[in-house]
Amino acid sequence: MQDDTLQLLISIGHYARIHRRFDEARYLFERLALLYPRRAFSYLALGLVELDRANHLAASRLLGQAVELAPDNTLARAWLGVCQLLEGQYALGTRTLMTVPDDGESSAFSMATVFLNLPECAPYTRAARATHTTHRAALFSTIERLTIRHVH
Repeated sequence: MQDDTLQLLISIGHYARIHRRFDEARYLFERLALLYPRRAFSYLALGLVELDRANHLAASRLLGQAVELAPDNTLARAWLGVCQLLEGQYALGTRTLMTVPDDGESSAFSMATVFLNLPECAPYTRAARATHTTHRAALFSTIERLTIRHVH
């Protein structure tokens, strides 16, 4: 399928989703997933349809597929973390959102930051930052000892 046609179909699917025509959007994105089973875009779109329908478990599963197919897709990763939070999996959602890099190109990092500032995430972000600080201190200590041994 030509890129222009594919982009048009994706746009039509999102148009249907935005206008709450979930069955039509799902139908279109499922067909695209059949045509492109190894591409993340259709699973991301299907996940958003399920998220719009408040079916967080199905959305997480589909967004997880998108992340598996395209680990660098920051938008899929951010939406996966959001769905995990909405499912009540605060530790998992926080960990997922903390892996969204600031790539400067998408709104994924901004979205992740907003959700990480929720009170439900606070205990997990503090724990992760404390662990990161401990690991960093241990790494610098090891480097310092190796440097001292090497110098002497």
